[in-house]
Amino acid sequence: MQFMMITLCFLLIVSFQLAFSNPLSQVFGALNIETPSYDIVIKGANYEVRRYHSQLWAQIDFTVDPSTDFGNKMSIGFQPLFQYITGENAAEQKIPMTAPVIMQRLDSESGRRRMSFIMSPSKFSTLDQLPKPINVNVKLVAVNDPVVLACIRFNMGLTSKRVGEREEELRKATEIDRIQLVNEQALVRVASYNPPWTLPWFRTNDICIPLVNQA
Repeated sequence: MQFMMITLCFLLIVSFQLAFSNPLSQVFGALNIETPSYDIVIKGANYEVRRYHSQLWAQIDFTVDPSTDFGNKMSIGFQPLFQYITGENAAEQKIPMTAPVIMQRLDSESGRRRMSFIMSPSKFSTLDQLPKPINVNVKLVAVNDPVVLACIRFNMGLTSKRVGEREEELRKATEIDRIQLVNEQALVRVASYNPPWTLPWFRTNDICIPLVNQA
């Protein structure tokens, strides 16, 4: 029995090593793509205050039924952005995928939402370096403000219930530390770092809210 247990443990370790050494590692949450850099300004008990550098985003606004759960209907925003970076642009240029994908609820009553891809910071520094989208609904924007965000990290899927709970947790924690966050729901960023096939327990998500004081 002891030999069998040792053998099973060995096989489990080998399986994880193999998984993390090839593209299947994404199933277990490995991040093999570029992510934006930031400086940690404050390290709270369960959150961070981060100062991000300027970014370039490709983004699209879309509308779903207001009752739609947060994690549903994401393909409406994702598909045109993915088409843009895979060549549906004036230059037919392929642009590297980055993480995270950023989602915002612009208006809960109307169901208006926004999804954004961060353009590779190592390849693009100004908007004029990016090819023009063919889809007129895809917009290219420079994001300079706000750059100081309070962020809380969590795993599992992006349901309305989970997103709401983590946002409330972040707001309560920062309030205790006397850090004031903006109240505008449209400015709350929900960031997802993993592809759909990543197992829920290994997923990486952030909720980030701008500080009122951006100094």
